[in-house]
Amino acid sequence: MNIRFDFVMHWLWAVVWSILALSGFSMVGAKHGWLLNFDYATADYVHRIAAAVFVVLTFILIFFEVFRKVKKDSKNLVWLVIGRSGFQLFTFITALILIITGALIWICSEFEMIKAGFTLIIHEYIAYIALASVIWHIYKKCHALIWPKKTEAKPQNQTGSFRGKPDSRGHSYAGGVSPYDKHSGVSPHIIREG
Repeated sequence: MNIRFDFVMHWLWAVVWSILALSGFSMVGAKHGWLLNFDYATADYVHRIAAAVFVVLTFILIFFEVFRKVKKDSKNLVWLVIGRSGFQLFTFITALILIITGALIWICSEFEMIKAGFTLIIHEYIAYIALASVIWHIYKKCHALIWPKKTEAKPQNQTGSFRGKPDSRGHSYAGGVSPYDKHSGVSPHIIREG
């Protein structure tokens, strides 16, 4: 079994981001406090621990992307969260804004309330934008979550031609045409099953 780095990091990042979203939105106040039963202390504790893991994962992804750039690796890693263009770049920018504003909230919350309040507003609204983008991302990529259906191979005779459905006597016919088919005008030979 070959497990890819970008696949593992994608889902680790998604799980940590989900924990951050649940704990963070529950701290916003009464409109989302029900997410964690209005237990703001637990939400704050969980949010800070998940934020530390999120920062570590984000920096691992940044270093991985820089390493790829130095090696001139242009291989498209579809599961990678952070990248050079498109949704990956948007994710990178929003993650950096959330990390910087989160760190400022953590540092400034004890000293300067005006700065903490301003960064809280930015952090909250960027989180709403990030949540909307995640919902859009899931909607656009939901085809990846559908398990592929198995298709049955059509049976073939020794010459490689398709066998038709057996008739009431258990015979299959080359070309799938029964000699009892009035409209075919073809007199196929019978292939005996056995």
